[in-house]
Amino acid sequence: MNQGQLSRAIAKEFILSQVDAVAIINSVLIQIAASLKKGERIYFRNFGSFTKKIRPGRHVRHPKTGQLIWIPPRADVDFNPAKGLLPAKQSGGSASGGKAKRR
Repeated sequence: MNQGQLSRAIAKEFILSQVDAVAIINSVLIQIAASLKKGERIYFRNFGSFTKKIRPGRHVRHPKTGQLIWIPPRADVDFNPAKGLLPAKQSGGSASGGKAKRR
């Protein structure tokens, strides 16, 4: 689902114009982004939570030259779905007894 499809669904359900639905969606997303920038956790019951996660800086090798380069720390958004959001995983996994075959 993209923003256009979401705005049409909201406009239809709440008898709004699609312009009003887009404004509501944008407002919600702005509030979520502002809270994440402050480092606050955002939780929606029966949906999941968003948290700001800082990925540490690290040294990596350039694949072509082999030279070491520094990747600085960066902020990332972590989403943890609520228990009921996704279907439960079946035990056992794959048909090969739960272990993936290496090639």
